Amino acid sequence: MKYLAALLLTLLFANPALTRAEVSLDLREQQAWHAAAETVADSVVQIHTVGGLDRVGKALLSQGPTTGLIVSADGYIVSSAFNFAGQPNSILVRLANGKQLPAELVARDKNRLLVLLKVESETPLPVTEAVAEDQIHVGQWSVAVGRTFNNDQVNVSVGIISGLRRRSGRVIQTDASISVANYGGPLVDIDGRTLGILVPMAPQGDEGQLAGAKYYDSGIGFAVPLTHVLSVLERWKLGEDLLPGKLGVGLAAGPAAITPPKIVSVWPGSPAAAAGWKTDDLILSINAQSVTTQAQLRFLIVPRYAGDTLDVIIRRGEKELESKITLAGEMAVYRHAFLGVLPDRSGKSEETDGILIQKVWPNSPAAVAGLKAGDLLKAINQKKLKSFEKALEVLAALQPKELVQLTVIRNKTELALTVELSELPTAILERDELTVPKSAPEDHNNQELQSIKLPEFKQEALFFAAETDTDHQKGLLLWLGDGSDEGDQQLLNAWREICRRDHLVLLIAHPANTTGWTSDDLAYLERLARSAQNRWRLNPQRIVAGGIEKAGQLAFALAFAKRKNFSGAIGIDAPLPRSLQIPTNHPGTRLAILAIESQNSTFAPLIRNDLERLHQAGYPASWLQVPARNDNPSALDSKVTESLSRWINGLDRL
Repeated sequence: MKYLAALLLTLLFANPALTRAEVSLDLREQQAWHAAAETVADSVVQIHTVGGLDRVGKALLSQGPTTGLIVSADGYIVSSAFNFAGQPNSILVRLANGKQLPAELVARDKNRLLVLLKVESETPLPVTEAVAEDQIHVGQWSVAVGRTFNNDQVNVSVGIISGLRRRSGRVIQTDASISVANYGGPLVDIDGRTLGILVPMAPQGDEGQLAGAKYYDSGIGFAVPLTHVLSVLERWKLGEDLLPGKLGVGLAAGPAAITPPKIVSVWPGSPAAAAGWKTDDLILSINAQSVTTQAQLRFLIVPRYAGDTLDVIIRRGEKELESKITLAGEMAVYRHAFLGVLPDRSGKSEETDGILIQKVWPNSPAAVAGLKAGDLLKAINQKKLKSFEKALEVLAALQPKELVQLTVIRNKTELALTVELSELPTAILERDELTVPKSAPEDHNNQELQSIKLPEFKQEALFFAAETDTDHQKGLLLWLGDGSDEGDQQLLNAWREICRRDHLVLLIAHPANTTGWTSDDLAYLERLARSAQNRWRLNPQRIVAGGIEKAGQLAFALAFAKRKNFSGAIGIDAPLPRSLQIPTNHPGTRLAILAIESQNSTFAPLIRNDLERLHQAGYPASWLQVPARNDNPSALDSKVTESLSRWINGLDRL
């Protein structure tokens, strides 16, 4: 009471305009927050981890104590997976009364990024009261509680509930300060009842136990509803990780909020494949809930776990079909199917439908079946190929070793051929095996590099784009240069004639910092690539990022992060970034990797290990060894440049 009276006088003298009623309200709010924290405090524990990793990738892990919440009187405790990314060797839990107990990590929830711990206690442990989700409302007070700094008291931050069912329905959102100080602790209401467990939930596309931590103290925090945790607790106690549930389908491109959930590909061996789903099927409902957009479908699927069974209605043609489907936790590695043809790029074909074949890939399924240059590929499995994009879509729904029927026009005669598809190849073809466009006419007014300046970034980029036939789509090589005038000129000298011959734009990017490329440059590179797509008529299947050593690593990071915008990435003496988690290969994107290794390169073991990882993940990864670059580490030998150009020239293959 002495403390409250002193605080009251302080507030009155500090701001005479405040009435006693206003001060009283402030004090009552503080008393309520204090009471809420005290109500839950006995269920909040401090966790110490011992041993394990100091960092995951480049992210340095905190070595201090973390927070957990008791959810079962018999010793089960839930915490954030963020606190256990380092795979600790041992775990110690300190209760609110100061008693310390060893803990076992029982299992993880990899969908909501939580962990379940177990301690053995001689007496029942205090358990908090959970708030039902339908009683949680936007605008109500929320108090984030942790036990990190001192074990004898909890740390508290206050805010409101600012959103419900966020991150595809998995979490509630608060503007209370959420950070490593309270990850794993409870978010409670004004009565001290627990709303949820605090986690750094990641946005769509981010993966891993550390994803989402960038929102640290940003006014955006998340908590997994405690009622959900309790609903899966018995299942979780069995000791098996709870995995995100997956259907195994690819959907039509377009904004998720307005695009219908039409299936364009079915993952081989997936639940969708087992249920007999096919391309062009349309998902109508999940568990009797209507689905009209991809966003709605995601909202109904993402919160669920592997092993969950759903009742699904799909439309196939004029029929509605019922399916009972059990979600999977892991998918078989997806590998893109390959027919073995290179399309005509001239844009001057008299045929409006079908793919005019410019070249047949040596020793490919197409070559074995007898396809020839000049043939017109009209259909695959009776699906008409009205565009190159449609052909990619049809192939994405197929798999290597699958037999398919081709409809081909040769000399105005229709042929029916059967082909067994293979995987996308990694070989680099010779020049005479590739499409060889006519060289562009000599342009004496366009011999040198020209500049591009993006207004929101300080550095300039340079480009060379020969004046070529406007019907011809251009490829793009976004090269991460060293920032020197000499290096830029060497690149131009190496690529000028190749750009003319292969209808290629050379775009040389420079780092913002004179010390070289860093991950901070990724935003600039992404924006620069978008600018290039708007400026030139680019072939989406021949857009490539590349660089040497650190620049090559950043090119890999850019291409993997933006797989819908890049078809290839080149690294010279550049292993993959150690922080890069190779994303799942997906039917809707095709990304090829070219790893170039100099003789006697110190990075050789890492590069070769990365190649094996990429192969296991289903990516077509090519390898090329070249002479040492001792004389001029930043320059590209003419033979190397020619190999790069041939690899790029073969990316728009079917």
